[in-house]
Amino acid sequence: MTDFSKAVAACVADWGKRASECDGSNECMEGASKQLRNCLDKAFPDSEKLNLQGDKVNYVLSSVFFLANRLAKACEGLAEFDRAVGSTEDLSKHGGKNSTREFSKELDDILAKYF
Repeated sequence: MTDFSKAVAACVADWGKRASECDGSNECMEGASKQLRNCLDKAFPDSEKLNLQGDKVNYVLSSVFFLANRLAKACEGLAEFDRAVGSTEDLSKHGGKNSTREFSKELDDILAKYF
């Protein structure tokens, strides 16, 4: 019997615990995301090892992997967004329109990289 759902839940739970301990550090979030992907790789066997090979099985497993990976990547982007907002708030006290342009560029970079 397979335990994919238990294994995936454990991977996501471990990732959530690690990510919550990152305290906004993007490097830490990247490390947690890498561990999530490694955990999911171990949770899902190679398709050749499943006797149930087929598009539907691959669709289910790849959808879960994709969505978990996207959640992790989006949270990395959110950490970068937090940092950008914090630095923009500091700059806006002194920089006016320049800080708005800088934030807009940073936001574009974050969206391009993580979303």
